[in-house]
Amino acid sequence: MPPKSFTDLSADAGRRREAGDVESAIALLRENLKTFPLHRGLVHLVLAEILVAAGRPKEAVDALQEAFTAGCRYKADWLTGNTQLAPLVADPRFIKVVRKVDERYVADAAAARPDLLIRAPAGAPGPSGRPLLVALHGNNSNARETARYWSSAVNDGWVVAIPQSSEIGASPNAFNWNDRARAHAETLVHVARAKELHRIDERRIVLAGFSMGGLQAIALPLALGFKACGIIPVAAWLPDVHELAPLIAQRAARGLRSYVVVGEEDPSCDGAKQLVDLFNKDGATARLDARPGLGHEYPGDMDATLTRALEFVAA
Repeated sequence: MPPKSFTDLSADAGRRREAGDVESAIALLRENLKTFPLHRGLVHLVLAEILVAAGRPKEAVDALQEAFTAGCRYKADWLTGNTQLAPLVADPRFIKVVRKVDERYVADAAAARPDLLIRAPAGAPGPSGRPLLVALHGNNSNARETARYWSSAVNDGWVVAIPQSSEIGASPNAFNWNDRARAHAETLVHVARAKELHRIDERRIVLAGFSMGGLQAIALPLALGFKACGIIPVAAWLPDVHELAPLIAQRAARGLRSYVVVGEEDPSCDGAKQLVDLFNKDGATARLDARPGLGHEYPGDMDATLTRALEFVAA
């Protein structure tokens, strides 16, 4: 069965590597170099790591050179600080590739700007304005790829704002939300722009997101005071909820409602369950929507899921 996501691909390659079937892991990654274009830089990187472990340093450097040729970019320390690539650090070819990908990263990062897609219902809004859904893409994604999962909320009367981070990823056209302060600042600007273009009901602003965007949708209201009545994290990246626990305890009483969607095969499923428990324990209103058989991906019925989630958090 072909991988459904980069997360599935990376996990499968890791399992094969740990089982001693290195050749199969290498073949799997090479077969899928173009399967997930917005993760291509990461696929090349995982391939290089496995090739180093297999004692094939020349091919590892070739994989990184191929990544550069495909338009990928990496910060130098992503490679030089990677312990799995340590055997390459004295290789002149590796040093040359690191310089080239780092130069491209610096140039692309300097040129990157925040972007925003907005979808809105036709016709005039009511006296109180329209509700606003702000949906953050996951890491190694972008607004246009993400819009198809959230735009159906327009049919329920919502203005949908889909920000695109200015923090670039390893692959062309891929962006990240790793820097929380930057994510907060950019999202506030995007919300202000949505308010300029549409009459927005300030009481019904919902922050949502997928993967790392899901984590930031949780953290921005708790840690940085982003004003929202509710949050909808989908497959949020939650390897550890400890940093969120004290924030939830401090702010749960402020009325934030949460609808948390996660696949039971997602590596962050346990974290999502703990998160909902923390919200409910501290007096907030939270609902867990855990899907059997679903991995780190959107549910297949995202339109219906989104309608239920919005009804819950904006009740």
